[in-house]
Amino acid sequence: MLFFVVYVVVIGILVLAAYMGARSGVIQRFLGMYPWVPKLLVMGYVVFAGCVVFPISSEPFPLDFQKGYLLVCSYGVIALAWAGVWGPGRGRLVYGAVFGLTAAGMGCRYLLEYGEVSNVYNFTPFNVVCYLAVVPTGTLIAYCWIVRKLRRR
Repeated sequence: MLFFVVYVVVIGILVLAAYMGARSGVIQRFLGMYPWVPKLLVMGYVVFAGCVVFPISSEPFPLDFQKGYLLVCSYGVIALAWAGVWGPGRGRLVYGAVFGLTAAGMGCRYLLEYGEVSNVYNFTPFNVVCYLAVVPTGTLIAYCWIVRKLRRR
């Protein structure tokens, strides 16, 4: 219960700070001075997602609705962020960035769990190839769809 209260308070403070910063123009000025910050944040999130969401399915933990939903939402948000940061016409860059940064996240996961038995069933050749084929391709498809929808507006 204490964790929940602390979580709600911290999230409330962060939301209030973001609201006040956006309302006063501080965030816009900061992003105007440092335009590389959103790109860096998205890149960090792609590495984080590659570490946390991998693998799609493994022997003791098969794919279920919750894991599939987390995968689609995480990389859908990444596609939306890339559409906002880079804009249209950057499909190859999005694919390459997602592929490389996801591989880096998977490497972090491997090092994080080095020596544990979970690496034996998580890092099978099928899981690695499947994840590195499905995730960047799905993110690219979502990016192209989002960019097309944004162009219509």
